[in-house]
Amino acid sequence: MPTYAILGATGKTGGALLELLLKDPNNHINAYVRSKAKLLEQRPDLEKNENIDIYEGSIFDIHLIASTLNPRVHTAFCVLATNENIPGTRIAQDTACSVIAALSLLRNTDVNFTPPKLIFLSSASLNATMSAQLPAIAKALITRAMSHVYADLRFAENNLRLHWSWLDATFVQPGGLTEDVQKGHTLSKDKMSDGFVSYLDLAAGMIEIAESGTYNWMGVSVNATAKDVKFEPNAPPQILRGLVWHCAPWLYWTCRSLSIVS
Repeated sequence: MPTYAILGATGKTGGALLELLLKDPNNHINAYVRSKAKLLEQRPDLEKNENIDIYEGSIFDIHLIASTLNPRVHTAFCVLATNENIPGTRIAQDTACSVIAALSLLRNTDVNFTPPKLIFLSSASLNATMSAQLPAIAKALITRAMSHVYADLRFAENNLRLHWSWLDATFVQPGGLTEDVQKGHTLSKDKMSDGFVSYLDLAAGMIEIAESGTYNWMGVSVNATAKDVKFEPNAPPQILRGLVWHCAPWLYWTCRSLSIVS
């Protein structure tokens, strides 16, 4: 029975991975979440599902993350992420640091330990080849509207690459994401999707990467094959907020102190 770990199982990507992986009764899943109650609220059927173990706690709890990434796990999907351009965000880099520390702990405990393949969710905007196909104005707009998120992802990627000698990782770098049904996907090392990609197609692409055994230390985009993928209605306001937080990061903290934003 293959065992997968999902770090960030309550997010949209994590939820899509759960949905697809649990279709195969031979799969077992170690799901890391900060709130088990939130996961069971989203998926009440998981409470009695024997094919999933839920690990709840802080991302800084190295022993908890080590338990999630135990020696039975052959692939770990690191999908803790945010779509909001929050100044000082550290979700990706904190995940990377904790995963590295947890795997180091397991390796020091057992000299025969083989680390799982890491599938790390990133962005096409960090890939110079993929992002070059964007019009200059669109690229400048998106880069600024997601500046804090991309800085966090860049730090995480660079940190993981320092451990290339003993870890295997692939950086999944999609373009825009949206909620839609699964319509088909393709993988590319040099092109990003012209439109949006559904979370379910993204999850299917990530699973394909895991099963392929290739793409080590590469950036790979998951692209939609369908032309009728839904437009993400939250994208324009997210870009607008992101530009504000980029130009005036202090304003975010002011708004948060007044409970205007979360």
